[in-house]
Amino acid sequence: MLLQNWWYTSLLGKPYHKIDSLREHISCDVLVVGGGMSGVSAAHALMNKGLKVVLIEKNILGGSSTGKSAGFLTPDSELELSQLIRRFGVNGAKELWEVPVKGISLIKQNVEKYNLDCDFQKQDSLFLGIGKSGWQDVQDELESRNKAGFESKIYNEQELKNIIHATGYSGAVSYANTYGISGLQYCQAMKNILTDAGIQVYEATEALRIEDHTVFTHAGSVKADKIIICIDKMTHSFSHFADDVFHAQTFLSVSEPLSDKEIESIFPSGQKFQCWDSTLVYSYFRLTGNNRMLLGGGSAFTTFLSKEVHSATVIDEVITKFKQFFPSLNHLKFIQYWPGQIDTTRDLLPTLVRDDKTPYLHFCFGVVGLPWASFCGNFLAECVLGTNVPEQKKYFEYFSSRRPFAFPVWIEKVFGKPVLFSLDNYWAKYHQIDTSDKMQYDKKDF
Repeated sequence: MLLQNWWYTSLLGKPYHKIDSLREHISCDVLVVGGGMSGVSAAHALMNKGLKVVLIEKNILGGSSTGKSAGFLTPDSELELSQLIRRFGVNGAKELWEVPVKGISLIKQNVEKYNLDCDFQKQDSLFLGIGKSGWQDVQDELESRNKAGFESKIYNEQELKNIIHATGYSGAVSYANTYGISGLQYCQAMKNILTDAGIQVYEATEALRIEDHTVFTHAGSVKADKIIICIDKMTHSFSHFADDVFHAQTFLSVSEPLSDKEIESIFPSGQKFQCWDSTLVYSYFRLTGNNRMLLGGGSAFTTFLSKEVHSATVIDEVITKFKQFFPSLNHLKFIQYWPGQIDTTRDLLPTLVRDDKTPYLHFCFGVVGLPWASFCGNFLAECVLGTNVPEQKKYFEYFSSRRPFAFPVWIEKVFGKPVLFSLDNYWAKYHQIDTSDKMQYDKKDF
């Protein structure tokens, strides 16, 4: 396999709107730093509001974490609905579930309104159980969806073979209104929409530091009344909020195109699902629009390593296990793979905050999943515009930087950041209960 990101390969042959880096000193009303899904969503929400808006991105739009994503547009991310209900109760879980649902809706609206070419396709979600514990996870998820009033369907091991022909899954739960997409293609297509609306976009322009209202780049600067920060891999030299975020590493691979017969051997009913399993470091897969298999996963050893791993060892193991579930695909070749580091907070929920000392700075970080990123960017833009006060109050208790975490920070000083984040993440997924620890809304935070 080649160490190469397939989504970049997929841009070849498509019309490309080249945008140069910033090489001057400019000013604006609102500056958005970061051109992934969050930043693009924020910039779009600021369109046509009578404001001068600038968007800068160190890569190309969608070229960093967004462009390494598998493109699952599902409310599930690192936390299943059953885990949200345990943590926040049914009402709290439903409020949080609205976040990615709204994020998906925003993406879908843009795709349809602007006729974006981004491999957008309807793909129902299928959560697959492995073994006895996995079947229990499936039943827990169904029960949670019933409590929340969400539609879904459960399959036992025998029934499951009618929709996905595999060996070893103990059952599954499915639900609709989820989609697949190329996040990179989406952001690149949105670039044209933003620039046509008068937003100044600069690619290959990294924000190096902030001094007062000015963000400095290598060859220029932007002075802005308001600044929205939507970047990943934040450094301490850029902001103290770098302490509040770390990364989890996963791997993705893509296959050669599958034949109709091969697709039928996986999905005998003809319905193509996006799937993930019940293991702690789960595997996930779906088909692209041109019928290539996207397969991702990781290992407990590499998930929280400080440095990115580029070896194919982990993804080779993921592929081997995948073929054990689908022996009819033993011959299938995976041609490219790439690693990705997903920024996350200690409890797997995003943090949205306005800096106390610099209230013109709005931060969005630790956002896992394109739907959550879509919502969060739009949310911060509405905070700047002052149009979402009820939602500010509604979501504050979940996204505040002042929310409590399970383990004390001295663990990081003694054992390191990977240990602290792995402990907090595990606790958040399987044990944490937050219903009695709700934050009090404070408008200065947003």
